[in-house]
Amino acid sequence: MDNLFRSQTSRSKTLKNEARSITLADRTIGYTLIRRNRKTVGLRINRDGLTVSVPSQATLSSIERALHSKAAWVIENLDAWKEKKIIQPQWCLDSTFWLLGDPYRLLLTESEKLQLVPQDNKTDQIEKITQQIVSLTSCQIEKFVMTWYRKQAKAYMSERVALYADKLDVPLPKVRLSSARTRWGSCSSNGTVCLNWRLIQLPLSLVDYVVAHELSHLIEMNHSAAFWRVVESIYPDYRQAQAELKKIG
Repeated sequence: MDNLFRSQTSRSKTLKNEARSITLADRTIGYTLIRRNRKTVGLRINRDGLTVSVPSQATLSSIERALHSKAAWVIENLDAWKEKKIIQPQWCLDSTFWLLGDPYRLLLTESEKLQLVPQDNKTDQIEKITQQIVSLTSCQIEKFVMTWYRKQAKAYMSERVALYADKLDVPLPKVRLSSARTRWGSCSSNGTVCLNWRLIQLPLSLVDYVVAHELSHLIEMNHSAAFWRVVESIYPDYRQAQAELKKIG
């Protein structure tokens, strides 16, 4: 969310982004400075760090004054992002691919077929075979891993949805996999439940919480006290699961 500060400027073209730094509360904070056609100063913090958008003619001193005035907010939100454990696979051989909270690694079998195996399965044979796939491109790895993830997600999530639908005594809903960037799941008014494929990377307890949450909307299509009572009836530790999901991002 942008925090806005007024500045008197004239309109001009967007200029090249600048990498800068500033000392706030005895900490050196790096940030990306973007000059563009706007009348205010905007601050945004995400996994890429701090971005400061300013009017084209804003002076460096006015920008730094704005940053000092929001020093506490900047530091608090930068620290909050550091605590998040972003689930974002890297499509390379030395990357860890998570399945239900357990780490997996990529290898090529003797019959030249790709496989994902538990990372603790460290044998000389696996290490030797894995060295044969260094020529794979990131696109090839992504295609294989994503196919594997979606197959696992469809199987596990269908099983958990059936389990919690039975607990709630509601008809088995239609389930779709989602690639949403900002939500783990959703439930439409027609009863279709969408679950983010990335859930399959998390421990089963968190998968269960999201499933329980979304299926509870089949009874209460809101987030009222009545809704949370439904959630708690089938997932008593929902508050702890909420806190863990917030840390993941």
